[in-house]
Amino acid sequence: MSTSFSSAGVSPVSLLLFLASAMFPRLLFGLKQPSFKPTRYVSYTKRLDVEQAINTMEERIGRGEGGRGIESIVLPGSLSAAASALSSLPPNSTVVILSGFPCCVDRSPPSETDGPPGAFSVARAAVALGLKALILTDECNEEVFMSGAAALGGWAGGGRLQLESFPPESDWGDEEARRLIDVASNRCDHIVAIERPGRARDGSCYTMRGIRMDHLLAPLDKVIDVAKEENPRLQVTAIGDGGNELGMGKVYDDIVASEAILMPDECVAVRSCDNLIVASVSNWGGFALAAAAGLARYGRTGEGGTARGMVERCLQSREEETRILANCVEAGCRDGVSGKMESTVDGMSLETSLDCLEDMHDISKVCVR
Repeated sequence: MSTSFSSAGVSPVSLLLFLASAMFPRLLFGLKQPSFKPTRYVSYTKRLDVEQAINTMEERIGRGEGGRGIESIVLPGSLSAAASALSSLPPNSTVVILSGFPCCVDRSPPSETDGPPGAFSVARAAVALGLKALILTDECNEEVFMSGAAALGGWAGGGRLQLESFPPESDWGDEEARRLIDVASNRCDHIVAIERPGRARDGSCYTMRGIRMDHLLAPLDKVIDVAKEENPRLQVTAIGDGGNELGMGKVYDDIVASEAILMPDECVAVRSCDNLIVASVSNWGGFALAAAAGLARYGRTGEGGTARGMVERCLQSREEETRILANCVEAGCRDGVSGKMESTVDGMSLETSLDCLEDMHDISKVCVR
């Protein structure tokens, strides 16, 4: 389906995690729970140039506030590279955004709250930069994305933002393949995968609890293969927060070797990417990419008048983010950790996510060319 806006199999890994949880409950039920109280950047007084501001944003989102050890796999400079690539695209280029992580496999919809808000952040930045945004997701996530999009406001109109959903791979036929090839060949100049499942070594996609999601997932990763074949210079940016997301193959060996990251080796995603943004929460990576892309454009051209003004064009406010999440939850979206239908993300409060969002805006206020 295309829209413009004007019985999961249980792997052996699941059994092992279940048995381990008897002695270590947090291993199964608290994989993403914060291990400490997040601290905001409460004050910025020192002036930052554009590169310093983007690096500060990267540090802010990569401190490991989910308690999963991701700070050990952050690749410094990745946010800057991704922002430069996104902000440098020619006018009217199309940014294809792959998102939707149906980890609540026994629920309908199975969608989680991490992913849609971040995807909309990237889409908003693309439109603010004079580009088009096309979000691709699974049919099981479509209702949540449609509901979230209803809270976006005027920037999403006029066909600048589109959404297309695809059925699970088991239900694919010639029509679905044709649609995906059309996207990859004719409507794809840059790809951003945010909180999108990545295939493990056995070809399946897993939740952090080791549950297969294959029966819910469309093979959206194939758009990368076709688009790269058409244009080998096309860049793929990926945003993830645990290790099982598309793009995490860029640091596969580091994830497997890390004692701090609790992701089972059998669940780690193997596909790499050009620019990998590792964040405590994937939505936060979306916030940072949107803000950093605005800063990169401002630094290069002066567009927006001020860094703050440009970031305000590219990134939602606290109030807008609250509405987006509320709409997603109203459509049945759940926290991927608690399983509850509430405006929390990865077991962290709404206020924690809003603080990170506000930090992106605050950093832009002290940025100068």
